[in-house]
Amino acid sequence: MPNEANVQQTEQIREIFNTADVVLLTDFQGLTVAEINELRNQLRAANIGYKVCKNTLVNVVAQERGIEGVTPYLKGNTALATGTDPAASSKILHEFGEEHENFKIKGGILGTQVIDAAGVEALQDMPSRDVLVAKTVGLISAPLAGLVRTLHQGSPANGIVNVLSATIRQVASVLVQVAEQKKEAENA
Repeated sequence: MPNEANVQQTEQIREIFNTADVVLLTDFQGLTVAEINELRNQLRAANIGYKVCKNTLVNVVAQERGIEGVTPYLKGNTALATGTDPAASSKILHEFGEEHENFKIKGGILGTQVIDAAGVEALQDMPSRDVLVAKTVGLISAPLAGLVRTLHQGSPANGIVNVLSATIRQVASVLVQVAEQKKEAENA
């Protein structure tokens, strides 16, 4: 029969996997308590959680979610850095790792895809969540503004056709960029 502490931690790990877009696996062995607190403060300021977890319990939750290939990264001490912005999470952990040689990034889970340490490093080059949201809002608002301008000027029929064709090109361009970024992240 499982002990109560393991049951509680398994529930916490499930909650982490439910709410996080990215889960980065780190090894903190050799860091002092002060260094770990420094890392936690940096992560907390960026709204990123950091929790030390038992490898077997992380593996149980990963298997429940159908995430395969995480077992090789669950050796030694493991802490999970979790958040909704993969770029920010990766950047903070890499900068901390450069300052503290005992800190290592093992790998990560992006959605249901397991990535290695090099893949985690590549995440820091992605645009942040805020930048992606701003680009999306810009893409949506630009055609609407063009439509309003067109309706106030000359022939509305020609203007509407031009605005709609530009919108389709913009959406296609964004989709191609997202596909390229995902491909680069998978290849890294």
